[in-house]
Amino acid sequence: MSQMNAIREQAAEWLIHFDAEGPPDPTDNREFQDWLTRDPRHRHVFEQMQRLWTGAAPATSPSHLGRALGAAGLCLLVAVAGLQLPRQYWQADYRSAVGEVTTVELPDGSEITLNTNSAVDVNFDKGRRQISLIRGEVLLEVETDPDHPFIVTTRDGKAEAMGTLYSVRRNDDHSLVTVYESRVRVTTGNGRESLALNAGQWARMGDAMLQSGSASLRATPDWSREQLIFNGAALEDVVGRLEEYHSGKLMISDELAASDKRFTGALPTRDTEAAISLLAGSLGLDARGFPPYVVYLDVAH
Repeated sequence: MSQMNAIREQAAEWLIHFDAEGPPDPTDNREFQDWLTRDPRHRHVFEQMQRLWTGAAPATSPSHLGRALGAAGLCLLVAVAGLQLPRQYWQADYRSAVGEVTTVELPDGSEITLNTNSAVDVNFDKGRRQISLIRGEVLLEVETDPDHPFIVTTRDGKAEAMGTLYSVRRNDDHSLVTVYESRVRVTTGNGRESLALNAGQWARMGDAMLQSGSASLRATPDWSREQLIFNGAALEDVVGRLEEYHSGKLMISDELAASDKRFTGALPTRDTEAAISLLAGSLGLDARGFPPYVVYLDVAH
């Protein structure tokens, strides 16, 4: 996360705090005053957001820029959306911010790489090697130890390494396991279904459901190299993936959504503003709005 985005999130946290608590006035809060004086940008960003907060109008349909951008409050709501995360995320052993990809070395020499906006708990007590995926996605490069199984658990089931390299992604209604090297055994949450996956295979698991298939995979997922790679992908799919790494809201017009525009290329995940410019320039799109809070893509006229 960039330093300015971190300041925006801190300012948003203070605004939410004062809005929820009401009196006393923010000027009476010593901790808040300390934060304001720590960096001149803190006061500037806070006052800017405060004006948006107090002058906000109800947002209408986000698919129509004219009305959505007229609601200044939308900017602030988008800016603080990442703060509305479960307590488990903030209390996790390791977590990544929106747009951040981070790698952690575990006590046994294994490595885990957290995708954007992800969180895990790690349990290596009493010979265990267990990762609990709380949110998002994790890539695991596992050191072999036959006496101590390496297991990733989610709400939907578990994935036990029988080799070295695989990823687990937690979605709203299922978890996705993808194997890049060797083998992984996946088991549903109720324990009734189990399946061994080879390299190049994936499984979608729910509490009582298991589906599998094959895919042509690179050596590692594109996001682990801090880029998103597309080959003739529909624009809505490109925007959907890119938005996972963007600190604000990324929208497209109804006209653009109905078009058949497709994108081939690589977009950086660390600098989504550059990625948006690259995407817009490649497809001849118009990008406008209130960056980084709201970016709206439309057909250039």
